[in-house]
Amino acid sequence: MLTNYHTHCSLCRHAEGSVEAYVQQAVSDGFDVLGMSDHVPYPNFDYGYRMEFAEIWDYICDVREAREKYGAKLKILLGFECEYMREYRRYYEELLTEYGIEYLVLGQHFYDISKRWQSAYDISDTAECVTYARSVSEGLDTGYYSLLAHPDIVGVNCLEWDRNMDEMTDIIINSAVKNEVPLEINANGVRRGIICDSLGEHYMYPHFKFWEKVAGSGAEVIISADCHNPALLNDSDVQKCRAIARNWGLNVIDEMKVKK
Repeated sequence: MLTNYHTHCSLCRHAEGSVEAYVQQAVSDGFDVLGMSDHVPYPNFDYGYRMEFAEIWDYICDVREAREKYGAKLKILLGFECEYMREYRRYYEELLTEYGIEYLVLGQHFYDISKRWQSAYDISDTAECVTYARSVSEGLDTGYYSLLAHPDIVGVNCLEWDRNMDEMTDIIINSAVKNEVPLEINANGVRRGIICDSLGEHYMYPHFKFWEKVAGSGAEVIISADCHNPALLNDSDVQKCRAIARNWGLNVIDEMKVKK
């Protein structure tokens, strides 16, 4: 099957193309399943780079209208990518019930630390990566999430790999296996290019040190475009991710189980 469950649209303020444009691209590319999962807005604060809370029903209606129009050619799912923060647990539950959202992707771009939020893109100490991992594990334990996006996103900080990084990896993998949530190889990491450090040349993410542990764990893996432009839905970087997964011997699955 040809599937993608991590798809954004122009409502998030940093992507191009309407929901229908992504659906049309998916049909043209011969996809079987397209999951729209734009960044979730929060009801009482704008965390940036996402739709306004008042636009949530616009997004929902756009996906439902696309399903009515193209549903005979493609399975279209309605989702959101969101962080896990304890204060919003009721909201996540409402998304999956009252709002009719069919699945949530955990993309832990920021997380709680002592009643403040920390960006995963701004970590300078590997000990903080363990805190990040524990927040991911707590989120997965809720049962809200059907997919863990870019689990190794902290690689953007270009930290030296040490015992804390190993602990982070173990926490995330063990939680994903326990909760039966697939880990995502994210094509945006490949799009960022290769860096060179004490480990040699490699991607910031997917980080080979993280995924070599995944390979021996039996954890399920899904490859995602994380596309912010319809043309990237099945581009050469997605193809590279598929080749990487094969070379690393990962347990890749095509179809995600929706937890709702």
